[in-house]
Amino acid sequence: MTSYTQLEPEDWSAQLARIDWTGGRARAASLVKAQPKAPVPPRHGTPLLPHTPIAANDNDAVFLEPSEWQGLPVPTRQWFVEGLIPSRTVTILSGDGGLGKSLLALQLGVASAIGESTMGLTPASGRVLYVGAEDEVDEFHRRLFDIIKSHDTCFDALRDNFLLLPLAERDATLAAPDIRSKMQPTALMHQLRDRMDIFRPGLLVLDTSADLFGGDEIKRSQVRQFVAMLRAIAIQVDCAVLLLSHPSVSGMQSGSGTSGSTAWNNSVRSRLYLTAPNGEDADPDARVLTSMKSNYGRAGDALKLRWQDGIFIVDDGSTNANPALGILNKSDERAFLTMLSKFNQQGQRVGASTGTSYAPAKMAKHPDAKGTTKQRLERAMQRLLEASEIQLVWDGPPSRQRQRLVVTAENFSADQAASTA
Repeated sequence: MTSYTQLEPEDWSAQLARIDWTGGRARAASLVKAQPKAPVPPRHGTPLLPHTPIAANDNDAVFLEPSEWQGLPVPTRQWFVEGLIPSRTVTILSGDGGLGKSLLALQLGVASAIGESTMGLTPASGRVLYVGAEDEVDEFHRRLFDIIKSHDTCFDALRDNFLLLPLAERDATLAAPDIRSKMQPTALMHQLRDRMDIFRPGLLVLDTSADLFGGDEIKRSQVRQFVAMLRAIAIQVDCAVLLLSHPSVSGMQSGSGTSGSTAWNNSVRSRLYLTAPNGEDADPDARVLTSMKSNYGRAGDALKLRWQDGIFIVDDGSTNANPALGILNKSDERAFLTMLSKFNQQGQRVGASTGTSYAPAKMAKHPDAKGTTKQRLERAMQRLLEASEIQLVWDGPPSRQRQRLVVTAENFSADQAASTA
């Protein structure tokens, strides 16, 4: 019979007290060997994490006759987020440090726990377990407060549905290679699995792979074994696993968002990449979430997001997905109208065509813009043109007609244009 480690809470506390937390992954992996082995009855079918890996050719082969499916209903594919994050498998969410992938994952988790939508997405309702190895407890407190405030609710709404495991400044390794370079689960992995059996989350967030994966990320076999462990959890607990990761320098330069071995991309069924626009005039609050790989859907789809008041909101020009976006749009439009009126009164000609007199570019540099970016002013200008609140007029001598952007309500005439020219 294969042996399994059974960790009782008091045993776990005693072991943790003896760990030198600066000692690295080897000490965490050694906890597995330090625990007495005892047979554990199977839970929910097949036990998950044996101490001794079973060689592939020792597994009992099960052959299926697809013809037996004739007349049976086709199973419906399960999604945590339709088209983006499938259930019962592993999805990687990568993004450069500081862009907000942890915040994005927290928003999805909270929305699932309280049964609401976020960022224009509707995750499946259910319990969420978040393993965070980068942020301290106080940071989680601040971020979750902003998120629940945006849903007009309180922390009590998360009761019994959202569980957090903060591991900052701790050895968060879930699996590490043994002397044969085979990935083995650590004591922490066993404790996590035991808690999942009780809690039964619909989403497991692992933040990030750099802290949780104790192997060599360029060794394909170790990467595939680690992802296989996570996939086994997803299948047996019936949940989605969202693994957060940092792309390599080459992954960022190429735009692929990959890191280390190609096995990371090849081993998962779905991969998402969070990026920010580049360039001198880039909006610092803008983000783009792109589906880089989707075995069960269409890859290449992108969701435009914006950071605002501690959370991400959808940034597609629609105010239905988030009322806060409508407030922001109105503020930008008022700023545009105020500056356009002032420019015309001062005799400064601005237009809607790119160039030296391009209205959004000139306004973004004006003190009255108060930090409103050129991109936001461009969108405001387009909305105002479509609503006929501003218009383009032609002025100047017949031989040298030029466009001028004016506020429609001000009835800016050709005579006024001549007097300010």
